[in-house]
Amino acid sequence: AVLEQGSLGTMALAQYRERLSWFVPLLLVGLVQGYFLLGAGSFNNNEAIEHQSRSLLQEDGVSMNNTVTEHETGHLLPHETPGEEAIDEHEKSLSLLLLTGVEFVAFFTAYFLKKTHFPYLQEAGATILFGCVLGAITRFVDTQAARDLRGLLALDSTVFFLFLLPPIIFDSGYSMKRKNFFQNLGGIIAYAFAGTAIATFVTGALLYLVVLSTNMTQLSFLECLIFGSLISAVDPVTVLAIFKELKVDLDLYSNVFGESVLNDAVAIVMYRTVLQFTTDPLSASSFFLAIVQFCIIFAGSCIVGTVVALICAKFFKHTEFHNYPYLETAVLLLFAYASYLIPEGMSLSGIVSVLFCGMIMAHYVYPNLSEKSQDLSTNLSSILALLTETVVFVYLGIALFISVNRENIDPIFIVTSIIIILIARVVNIVPLTFLINLARPPNRRITWRYQLFMWFAGLRGAIAFILSLDVPTEHAGVMGTATIAIVFFTVLIEGGMTVTLLKKLGIPTGVETAPEIEEEAYGKANVKVQSMFYTVDHNYLKPFFVRESARKKKQDLGHVEMSEKPSETPREPVEEDLSNIRTIPLDE
Repeated sequence: AVLEQGSLGTMALAQYRERLSWFVPLLLVGLVQGYFLLGAGSFNNNEAIEHQSRSLLQEDGVSMNNTVTEHETGHLLPHETPGEEAIDEHEKSLSLLLLTGVEFVAFFTAYFLKKTHFPYLQEAGATILFGCVLGAITRFVDTQAARDLRGLLALDSTVFFLFLLPPIIFDSGYSMKRKNFFQNLGGIIAYAFAGTAIATFVTGALLYLVVLSTNMTQLSFLECLIFGSLISAVDPVTVLAIFKELKVDLDLYSNVFGESVLNDAVAIVMYRTVLQFTTDPLSASSFFLAIVQFCIIFAGSCIVGTVVALICAKFFKHTEFHNYPYLETAVLLLFAYASYLIPEGMSLSGIVSVLFCGMIMAHYVYPNLSEKSQDLSTNLSSILALLTETVVFVYLGIALFISVNRENIDPIFIVTSIIIILIARVVNIVPLTFLINLARPPNRRITWRYQLFMWFAGLRGAIAFILSLDVPTEHAGVMGTATIAIVFFTVLIEGGMTVTLLKKLGIPTGVETAPEIEEEAYGKANVKVQSMFYTVDHNYLKPFFVRESARKKKQDLGHVEMSEKPSETPREPVEEDLSNIRTIPLDE
């Protein structure tokens, strides 16, 4: 009895510690950030005093920066000003420290939300709110340190496109559940290509009609199309995180995930295609040429990403990098990053290229890796994507206070845009689903419940925000402010209602079977296509790109063969012999 009471007391103490353990690191981070912020304030005050002293000396004819010293050889050398580089390094370190602290707090909050299963606030929404706090400090605190931080935290679209976006897109392709993705490929392509085009033109047309009939910001038709193309990029990261946690129905998961993966690439290429009309007048011939150029850019980018991935597969097949896992993983990541930079230098789309490179690498490069590199590459890719995506959401919160000016806030335009994108989402989902269902057997048709949730899952996020930073038109500020407002609305409001809507619609959850090993009847046409691809892949492609020892070894570490040959005949139920099973007593 004494031992039992002691164990109960220990358990209660452990639970109490676990509930409060998340608070201590947050407090420490706050104290450290406050200390450095105050330190930066005093440091910059001293710098201001020094600057005033220099200006007074220069008025008297003495220049501190141009002071010269005599060298042993008699030459005059400029005297380097001590501390200037240190000051710049100090300020940049401070901004990075604050950004790291916000990420640290965001991850602890994510842990707390997962632990408590709080349904009304998700990780992305919490991260945006923390970014808002940091942005509000730099905006409303009237100190030299806050003003310096405001300049250091200024948003640069080049940094986003070159360093933050590639890891997110590569991980989408490399960690994709490929078998289920390709089994639903027809519907995914319809939603990603036709759906994005429909959303772009419906949003642009409806917005232009409202512009003509109201007194809100007078955007041109081309600006409305540009806004429609950038806001058509869906980013349901919040919904997908809930799907993984609740293990939502596999077909719904694959459709939402597949649409979001291809939609990002399609939306970016379409956005850049529409931007060309800012220099070339819009006409029937230029519109046709833009469509041709869109197809060339997309196809060319796919080819570049595929070629880089296949070269990487051939490289690992004929080398012994598998004996050095860390070098192997580093070379893999360099190939992946090269698949982004090469098409960018060729005026193609690095996003499309790195996406397809990740998909092909997962199929042909992954089996050539050592077991340690397989785990390391998969985990490292997901970690880099998580870190960079968190940075983007933090900057999105910061942008609300740093990038948004009063003259760019048009409430009518913001509310109208939210209503229009919801309407465009309906025009996108419902007709395309009707056509998709015509080609599917009755047991695989997308029900109205799934259609309603797919309409609701069209959240906007990192991609739309990043694209809005690079708009070269007169009303770029108004469109950027509206984009931030739409992201806030979809992530915080719609993302917070996701769990409730799942329960209201009665969508199945708790599905234990992983999407990549789910087997269903997909119709004769789909079976024939998969069988043909399996034959080519198994007999020609795999022997050419994959090491023989890797082909013989069945590996299932989250990357199941996407080309597993489908069965054309239903499997017979297996009857198990249970006659030898007996009940085992507890003492045995």
